[in-house]
Amino acid sequence: MDNAIERMAWVWEWANAAAAQGGFVPPSVTGAARSIPYPRPGFAVSAGEVAAVDDFVRHLAILDRDPDALGASSVEGPAAVTADSRATIRVEWRVGSLGVAEGGGLVPGRHRAGGYGPLQFDDPAANNYVSATSSNPAVRLELASTTLSRGGLGFTAGQPLPMFRVRGAALRPGDTVTLIYGDRSSGGGGLDIGVYSNDAIALPLRVDTGDGRFYELPHATFGVVVGKAAGVHGFAPSIVAAGEPFAISVRTEDRFTNRASAEIPAYEVRLNGELFGELPASRAIHQLPLRLSEPGVYRVSLHSSDGKITGIANPVWVRDVPAERIYWGEMHGHCGFAEGQGTPRGYFSFARDDARLDFVTLTEHDSAMDDGEWMTLNQVAAEFHREGEIIVFPGYEWTSHRQRGGHHNVFFRRPGFERVPVQEAPNLTQLYRGLRRKHDIDDVLIIPHAHQNGDWRLNDLGMERLIEIMSGHGTFEWFGQRYLENGFRVGFVGASDDHRGHPGYSPGHAGTVGQRSGIFQAGGLAAAWAPTKTTDTVFDALKARRVYAVTGSQRIILDARLNGGAMGMELPASETRGVEGRAIGTGPIRAIELIKNGEVVASFDPGGGSGGGEEEIVVGFTSESWVGIRDNPRGRRTWRGNLEVENGALVSARFLGTPHPGTDVLEVEGGRVSFDVATRGSRRAIALTVDDVSASTRLTFELDAVREVGTAPTQVRTPHQFPAADFALAVPVAGEPANEKVFETGRHRDRVSVERNAGLRDDVEFHFSHRGEPGDWYYVRVEQLDGHLAWSSPWWVGGEPPR
Repeated sequence: MDNAIERMAWVWEWANAAAAQGGFVPPSVTGAARSIPYPRPGFAVSAGEVAAVDDFVRHLAILDRDPDALGASSVEGPAAVTADSRATIRVEWRVGSLGVAEGGGLVPGRHRAGGYGPLQFDDPAANNYVSATSSNPAVRLELASTTLSRGGLGFTAGQPLPMFRVRGAALRPGDTVTLIYGDRSSGGGGLDIGVYSNDAIALPLRVDTGDGRFYELPHATFGVVVGKAAGVHGFAPSIVAAGEPFAISVRTEDRFTNRASAEIPAYEVRLNGELFGELPASRAIHQLPLRLSEPGVYRVSLHSSDGKITGIANPVWVRDVPAERIYWGEMHGHCGFAEGQGTPRGYFSFARDDARLDFVTLTEHDSAMDDGEWMTLNQVAAEFHREGEIIVFPGYEWTSHRQRGGHHNVFFRRPGFERVPVQEAPNLTQLYRGLRRKHDIDDVLIIPHAHQNGDWRLNDLGMERLIEIMSGHGTFEWFGQRYLENGFRVGFVGASDDHRGHPGYSPGHAGTVGQRSGIFQAGGLAAAWAPTKTTDTVFDALKARRVYAVTGSQRIILDARLNGGAMGMELPASETRGVEGRAIGTGPIRAIELIKNGEVVASFDPGGGSGGGEEEIVVGFTSESWVGIRDNPRGRRTWRGNLEVENGALVSARFLGTPHPGTDVLEVEGGRVSFDVATRGSRRAIALTVDDVSASTRLTFELDAVREVGTAPTQVRTPHQFPAADFALAVPVAGEPANEKVFETGRHRDRVSVERNAGLRDDVEFHFSHRGEPGDWYYVRVEQLDGHLAWSSPWWVGGEPPR
């Protein structure tokens, strides 16, 4: 979240306090080159922030008097363009009743989550060129430069921005200005379109009507659709009863995991390797009906008729009479109501139809949302909510910066609850008090966010029951541990924080071509154990911590109990502790570990499988993200360079797991592999097929110098510089531990590992025995060979919970 927007929330609090005392800042102050004292010690509101509030209030007052004062903008065909293409988009702005005096004009912005190319105004023969013309023949639109006093979505404060300034005559009400994004008339190639589908991509505009103040127009938007099929994925319920009818949703997708719209193939469907049936080449999403009478684990694989497209569905565990099921949900995502893209209906449609979620929430930033928009979100949530099909919980993201409590997602059991926004409660304790004052806490759930992290020294035991330990920003297991170390009894969930309308199945954001976004990795999910898919049972499961977290769309099944108690439970004191359970992965399982009080105290060997297929050498890249001080987490580490095989013949290389489209690089040329991947508290893996492996086979690495990037604004530590490195690692004997190169990065330990993929199982029943003291907490962590993870919510054995 942009820190300027967060500061705006503080300014609003200050302005409201001043107004309550009859002392709102007059417009004459806005030009003052000084700060205005703030009623809290150590804080002052800058003149620029005062000006921003002043402009915003004036903007609202203008529209109150005349809703058409600033006119309106719209896209004049095409309504939708194709992802990963080039297009020309015409935006027409109709001048409002205020007109535009000479010297005023338009400032086009580029929405940072829009995905389209960097706009340019200087070279008509190049891509991404933007031109502007007026319907008034007396008006000349002159390209100039301006500096805005306040930023926002698509605009930067304090830096020169292009402006089409009105010269020759004034623009009259009803005149039009046409902006052509990707103008091809002088040889340009068009506007580079992003790689993801969405129903409303914004093209921001600000207008200066002639008084030197810039007012943001409602965004003109265009849709993005996708092209031909390149992949397929299946979504299945994780647990069903024997003999119960159910369906697997088979979704054909393009190479960026959007739903495909062209060249949809027919599929051969295999069930546990045996031919089960066929799907015709008719539509992108099929519902495949199934009924399985025998208990066991079933896996569905999908193969196009030409063999070029293959995929799998998540595993299905058929049980005789399951008392509870696993329901999958997205607890953190955005659309165009705040800093994201798309409409709320597009967001919920994707959750229901594409990601096949069981429950979902849209958590727009409260600092960018008014009460009317909150009401709209509640109405749309109620529109999509269907008991037994998809549960929609209303929610929002309370958006205060780290020093005032950090970002927290707030959820309500059903629509109609009054929110407590950051403008009303700028400190975390005020949020707690406000929600308790207005609502029954059984109907409220709060989940802290790790990227702009919640304050792990504070916790409301009745509402703050879960912690988000991974999202598209990175993997932050340590964040949950900080709460546990402070004595708070909280469970774990994953999420995406997707800003592009793809909740529950987000591969991460590709920035401008070849650049990583801050939300760079696949989003995670929350898995709730509940008896039925209804509002109350799922919400109660979340409140009871009967949940676990997974990374990506990997719907790993994790069933675990400590002394017979379900995950999330507080158990009676006992000296001995027995943990038993089952992990059913979407690929080979590398490790199952028991964590006690923050330390790994036992590991379970997942070996003993048949191995299946070719034996591979697996290279893993891992970076830690934790911080030992009260600060936001480290940014991501990029692993860029190449490797070569010595004393062995390299045949091929592939990513394990789903690569990030558009930014992850893996190329093989001769005996050399070039790579570019990123990690932030997680592990990324590459599998190498190598012939003639012997005891002398080793891999030599050359890593480029890189810089840590992608963190939220830090207050204490600064991003780290990583020097170039050359080293070699021997390939271990099958069954032996990985060989590692460890990089000491301040207090962190990042690493490159080399191991053998042989005989790992994807379905493991595990058990641990342990002894301890009252007050110990435990959880189970499952890691697949491809780097995907699952974490149970903790158990507590004896001891007194905090009061």
